[in-house]
Amino acid sequence: METQRDQARSSNLYDQLIDQYKLEAHINQTAVTDLYRAFDVDENRTVAIEILLPIFNNKKLFVEQFIAKMNKVAQLKHPNIAQVHQIGLTPNARPYIARDLIEGITLQERLAQLAQQPSSSNSIYALKIISQLAEALELAERLDLYHYHLSPDNIQLKQDGTVVLVDLGIPAAENGTAVKLASHQKASYIAPEQHQGKPIDSRSQIYSMGVILYEILTTELPPEPGSIWQNFSQAFTPQNTVLEQKRPDLSRQTHDLIEKSLRKQPWGRYANIREFLEAINEALQSERMLMQNRGDTTVLPIPAPRRSLAIILLPILAIIICLGSAAAIWATVQNQNSVQPTSQAAANEGLIASQPPTPTLAVTTPNANSEPTPSLIFQDTAVAGTINILAPANESEFQAGDTVSFRWNWRDTLQENQRFSIYLLMENGRSLLGTVSTSATDGNYSLQTLLPESNNVISEWQIVLEDISTNRDIATSSSQRIAIKPPPDTPTFTPSPTATPTVTVTPTPIPQVEVIVSSASLRLGPGTAYPIMRYLYQGDVVAVLAKDSAAGDWYNIILDDGSRGWLAAIAVRPLDETSLNIIEIAVTLPPRPTNTPTPTPTNTSTPTPTYTPTPAPGGGDPQPTSQPTTPPTPTPPPLPGG
Repeated sequence: METQRDQARSSNLYDQLIDQYKLEAHINQTAVTDLYRAFDVDENRTVAIEILLPIFNNKKLFVEQFIAKMNKVAQLKHPNIAQVHQIGLTPNARPYIARDLIEGITLQERLAQLAQQPSSSNSIYALKIISQLAEALELAERLDLYHYHLSPDNIQLKQDGTVVLVDLGIPAAENGTAVKLASHQKASYIAPEQHQGKPIDSRSQIYSMGVILYEILTTELPPEPGSIWQNFSQAFTPQNTVLEQKRPDLSRQTHDLIEKSLRKQPWGRYANIREFLEAINEALQSERMLMQNRGDTTVLPIPAPRRSLAIILLPILAIIICLGSAAAIWATVQNQNSVQPTSQAAANEGLIASQPPTPTLAVTTPNANSEPTPSLIFQDTAVAGTINILAPANESEFQAGDTVSFRWNWRDTLQENQRFSIYLLMENGRSLLGTVSTSATDGNYSLQTLLPESNNVISEWQIVLEDISTNRDIATSSSQRIAIKPPPDTPTFTPSPTATPTVTVTPTPIPQVEVIVSSASLRLGPGTAYPIMRYLYQGDVVAVLAKDSAAGDWYNIILDDGSRGWLAAIAVRPLDETSLNIIEIAVTLPPRPTNTPTPTPTNTSTPTPTYTPTPAPGGGDPQPTSQPTTPPTPTPPPLPGG
């Protein structure tokens, strides 16, 4: 009979054949399973085998849940979820699964690499990891599948940067909580309600992803979420969060995304993963716009602390409710009494007219998908200045990718904590086109930016004066209509049966690739012999114009500023595999740099002195005399058979 220690120990199953799988090596032991590398003799492929630890064999409910959930995982076909091929039993009746073997590293190992780098992680790179993870979990939840052990150890990164989620089908224990984790650090990724033994849902998964995103951006775990009273106190004594101090370069949308995901109460987070994904996409767009506007080398100061407006409104709302109740009681009492004299009513009417305007609580809804947000509206408050739009004219037409010059007038001085933002009004919110934070002496401002593609040909845009410290709108221009047409298609000529050429318009997409290494050198030609122009960094997306050969070891790329260069194909991954098929070989290649030959020293024969004896005076021994002679030229030996 196995003891408790024997059950917890990893079993040695090397060289055993489990069904058609031959175990080759033990990889790791998780909290629930033994992980092996195995070879599928039927399919002629290498797979991963996860065998449930013996300690769970006597837990019938857990084993049944394990098999049932793994059968659901086997139904999922998603690039970010490890594919389960088979569920079975070992010869000693231990449940196992056969799944894809992911060649790469875990996110935990990647975090260790990021911690050694002197610079902070790329925000776009971090958001894309969480986006892939969220898409996988959103699909799994359709089959009522949740990840009870979501942590960097269960997230694999392929060499091309693809995120793969493993251990999705591991169930919770019989009491509804997750299996006890090995360390406190792993428990930091679990939502507070999960620690309390409550059932988890989408909001619990969002909390775990928020912790992971925080750690990628800072290489540290976030502080524990505070209570309602702590948040309430912070509203009146605002201070920068730890994330704002460590990463002041992030956009406000990214800060808000993490802050809302890490709230202690589930009802304070995003309602579902679909809403969470929309917030990620908005943060990604803002991060790209920030990098385009300020560059990658700008050092930003820590943003000014801001109060939580929603928390401040809670006591105000309570006061308004109390005042309303008191007014209702007073009105009831007055109705029961006799009618007041006309003179007294007139006096009261004059008193009311002399009182200052009181703020009223209104509910504004930015878009159809967001929750109503209370805001204070002062009815008699006038805007100090007006934003007058100068260009482009209303109903102007442009094409996606065109450079448009926006111009406007604002007579008041632009303060240090203020900026102008140009927004394109979309169906699900507004999209930032660019910002201006430098004050103009004559009051006339301008911004040139590229127009993105829009789902609707006719869109609206407006200019907003914002307070950066409080993230509030100070003034807003009137909305202007703009027509953004798709980019022109490239015509191709197709001969007709009558030999009359007809024009058929077919779109020609420009292939794009993403840098997957920390830094990649952009060179003047296809090879390391060419000088370096500049460096591209992980997460950068560039367009490909041509390749150096049929194999395509180097890509000729073009940047947003119009500059071109050559990038090694091994340092990037295509955003669309099929688009690489249309890349043509470059017609001409830049000449390879030639090295100036270094003169090679040659040996020149030097005369050596020879000694010729001369008779010595008086009949003595001859005396040597020195005479320079040229050494004989060596004669090569005859060739064999010559």
